Amino acid sequence: MYIGQFAHTLDSKNRVFLPARFRSKNKKFIITRGLESCLFLYDFLSWGKVLKKLEDLALPDKVQERAFKRALLSGAHEAEPDFQGRILIPQGLREYAKIGDEIIIIGVGNRLEIWGRAAWDKYYKQQADVSFRDLAGQLEI
Repeated sequence: MYIGQFAHTLDSKNRVFLPARFRSKNKKFIITRGLESCLFLYDFLSWGKVLKKLEDLALPDKVQERAFKRALLSGAHEAEPDFQGRILIPQGLREYAKIGDEIIIIGVGNRLEIWGRAAWDKYYKQQADVSFRDLAGQLEI
């Protein structure tokens, strides 16, 4: 399970340091387009579950189903941490997520998300924190 939030910077070669607690059990990851202008980073086990869900997907609109699969999978890349624990963020994914030099990595249970700092700050204030406050009482946590 991935939890926590970490701030890092992207180096001149589009690499970011992945905290040791996230890479201790995993040697390879898949990085792909995420939602709300972020990137998703899955370990291989979790990625296999995503692929299984895609295989079982049965949307009534087959054109929409194929388009979604193409968008997700065409942006996917293997990401293997180097000896210093850095992973490469492909330029196309960096552009998709509008990632500058400052990034935030957050754990979201079965995956990590990589956000540009400005996009995360905006999303957190406008969406995540509001949803947390609204739902916390209902969920009794």
